Amino acid sequence: MATGQLDDADLTLLRSSQRSRLLLALSAILAWLNRSEETWRQAPAPPTRPATAWELLAGAQRCDPLAVEAVLGDPSVGSWAFPLLRRLRHGAAAVGSQTPVWAEASLFAALAAAAAVRAGVRTTVRVPAYRGRVWLPSLGVTDSVGRGSWAVVTLEHGASGTAVFGDQGSVRLPEDLTRPADGWHPLPRPGGDGGPYGTGAVALDHLSPFRDFRSLSDPVALAPRTLERWHSLLAESEALLRREQPAAHRLVTGMVRTIVPVDGPSELRAVSATVPDAPGAVTMSLPVDASAMAATLVHEARHHLLSSLAELIPLFRPVHEGPEPTYFAPWRADPRPLRGLLFGAHAFTGVMSFWQARRAAEGERAEFEFVLHHRQLRAAFAGLRSAPGLTRAGGLVLEGLAEFFHEAPGTETGATTPRRLAELSYDAEHAAWRSAHLAVEPDEATSLARRLLAGEPPPARLPPARLRPTGSGSPRPSGGEAARTWLARLWCTDREAFASVRRQLDEGHPHPLGIRGATPGDALLVSGDTDAALDWYRRRPASPEMWTGIGLAHRTGASRLLVERPELVLALHTALQRLGAEPADPEDLAGWLASRPASQDSDAERVDVAVGPDAVGGVPGGLVINAQHPAE
Repeated sequence: MATGQLDDADLTLLRSSQRSRLLLALSAILAWLNRSEETWRQAPAPPTRPATAWELLAGAQRCDPLAVEAVLGDPSVGSWAFPLLRRLRHGAAAVGSQTPVWAEASLFAALAAAAAVRAGVRTTVRVPAYRGRVWLPSLGVTDSVGRGSWAVVTLEHGASGTAVFGDQGSVRLPEDLTRPADGWHPLPRPGGDGGPYGTGAVALDHLSPFRDFRSLSDPVALAPRTLERWHSLLAESEALLRREQPAAHRLVTGMVRTIVPVDGPSELRAVSATVPDAPGAVTMSLPVDASAMAATLVHEARHHLLSSLAELIPLFRPVHEGPEPTYFAPWRADPRPLRGLLFGAHAFTGVMSFWQARRAAEGERAEFEFVLHHRQLRAAFAGLRSAPGLTRAGGLVLEGLAEFFHEAPGTETGATTPRRLAELSYDAEHAAWRSAHLAVEPDEATSLARRLLAGEPPPARLPPARLRPTGSGSPRPSGGEAARTWLARLWCTDREAFASVRRQLDEGHPHPLGIRGATPGDALLVSGDTDAALDWYRRRPASPEMWTGIGLAHRTGASRLLVERPELVLALHTALQRLGAEPADPEDLAGWLASRPASQDSDAERVDVAVGPDAVGGVPGGLVINAQHPAE
């Protein structure tokens, strides 16, 4: 489970556990609803009650068990059921739902209708329809046949076929429900029954109202060219994994059932997400190519894998007192709870392994991705080893992950450009995180400022950093440092596209290729023209992003403190302003701080990223992470 090296029996067991969890949720919803008659009084017309729909579903299962399995296997069923159960137990505020409870509860009828149609069982049900459209899980949706946000419409299925009718019209479904027809929109399945990642298993869900875990959604039309692009990338990525990485291919095939297409900033900056409520669903935007598609699916399949395990056995100890500790996760701009750190490390270990295997085929691009993820994981595992909140099972997952990571071939030494860019990207994002989320006590910063103004050297032990209280600091970095990573990624992936983006930045175009916050100085830095980049950053108004750029351009020397301890330099600068001193040059401040007397016992050499709710330095709950420094 930790390494993703599962066989078919393991995956079958996990899918069975997901099914059992869904059935338990449905059973609990039924039991809750059976105690309440008030639920149905606000419906515009009487829908089929959940208990009746459950009996219809059971009848369809007796006739055709696979029909019911197909319906329950639609991830959007979980997206409907689990939030509904939380709502019934804890109230609408617990899930932020504005949907009438009668409508959500009555969607049992949609499950029964879909199962009856699949099984060929004669039935008549009255189904709640969002904006008048009938949702048939695993099959598709109809056009609107009812008025209002939620209508109650009738579905009839029998020897003469399937019809849906309401107060605004009717739709007759085609005999072949996999083909579009007037008023009927089936879930596209790339390649049909012979499609990638299983026998017609992966659907492109741009139709279901519950496909988006954030809110109810209307169907979205996919242009033929876009649909073809999805089909080709899925087929190409499946062929790549099947040919070169059979364990990853088995995992993706076993874990992923639905792709939910969304818009992203660009194909270079594709986005993706999964949620435990919808096992098997991957929300993602179109990536740049088949390799990016495969890496994304490996990442999200591993999220589903660990989520399935976490539903079977606790991986984390509950926090009973005080705020939940948070940690530096190298792939996120915000502090993350322990769950986020472990899940991220688990997913990115798979991504690192994917790019490691692609190094011979994709050269600089694969080397950059591998070295970057390897560097990020080094920091993540250092933090996880110090984390006190894992259960025995969580510890076993971490142990297996760390063993797999350390047995993998490391990043060779050598000054290649992809390695330089990977280290630069890590350092930039690390510095951005520190600037946004770490702080130095004002009294300690003022003491430093007074020493500087008095012409004294800094103390041998520099003040430690503390995690800012929630809501007191920048919510996230501005995006400039992440832009450096995306520029570096583009340089290693498509040199012509990088040159085009650089020209657009020089001409003042904002956000080329969706890379928000990128500057001409960043493009100079990535392309290796560090002297020109340094000059560009120096001529810009003072800001954490520009100061970090100066530190990155220096590579070595005292100014590297602008990257390694940016929050300390910023605190010293602010303290000098409070004392009425002239604005100080960031390189001069970093140089003064770096001039401290050498000390074998200096905390300053060990302080890296403070995590947890309390201050670093002997306070329970505080710790410091980074692979090259001992934990504090």
